[in-house]
Amino acid sequence: MNSDHFSDEWEPDTTTFGDRLANLVADQLQKGEVLGYGHRDYCGIGMKINEDHHFLYGELYDGDFHAPTVFATRDLFVTWLSAQSTESLARLGDDEFYQRNQVITRKRLMEFIS
Repeated sequence: MNSDHFSDEWEPDTTTFGDRLANLVADQLQKGEVLGYGHRDYCGIGMKINEDHHFLYGELYDGDFHAPTVFATRDLFVTWLSAQSTESLARLGDDEFYQRNQVITRKRLMEFIS
């Protein structure tokens, strides 16, 4: 058994998500899917579409969004997400508790669209 799969080390991924992945994520969100964890207290970062058809990106607490960034159109959301990467969304400039804690990663996005 290869122990590399059980490493706690973070492997930086600075490759941008790109238009294709960003559009596939937007498609899922527009179908009503929510990307986010729903448990007690801090639930990390999530994405969804609200009742006004705006795209939301932000922190979840007890499964609910708290002061998210709002993208008024799909184009704005896709443009923003396509330029992001696992590393850029790792919250490295925030308090240590939030750094890499339940953030949006390429792996999470790939699982979300599959």
